[in-house]
Amino acid sequence: MENNFFIYVNFSEENGTQDYKYWFSFIKYFIKSADSIEFHLWNEEVETIKELSLKTDLKKICLDRLKMVSFVGDINQNLINYILEESLNNHGEVKWFSIFLKFKGNLFFESSHWGSEINIENPNENEIKMIKSVLPKNATFHHFNNNESG
Repeated sequence: MENNFFIYVNFSEENGTQDYKYWFSFIKYFIKSADSIEFHLWNEEVETIKELSLKTDLKKICLDRLKMVSFVGDINQNLINYILEESLNNHGEVKWFSIFLKFKGNLFFESSHWGSEINIENPNENEIKMIKSVLPKNATFHHFNNNESG
């Protein structure tokens, strides 16, 4: 891990509904660099599993030992539109437990715990500025950069 940016958004500090503007900013920006995606959902998230099966052409993989289901596949414009337009559930929360964006098999963006934890591999200076500019007040972050002397 040479350069890693980790974000935690504390939902328990929010009064009312969570604002996911930060999440949409990240997804919209980073999905452009991805060629494949993977979703992880808990088995009991039946409606969301059914929705992913119906609205995407991703391959469904049962991860029985983990009590999860994974959906994997290539990114296309229909999938991008689906993610940007239908990411929130009826309660206004990100509906997918985890999303992993990859390029040539290498993971570079992870959204976990329904958007409350974000991990970005090797962001450049401009990306770090963008990330910091959209973080909500209830977010903390850690930037691990082994390339810096100090």
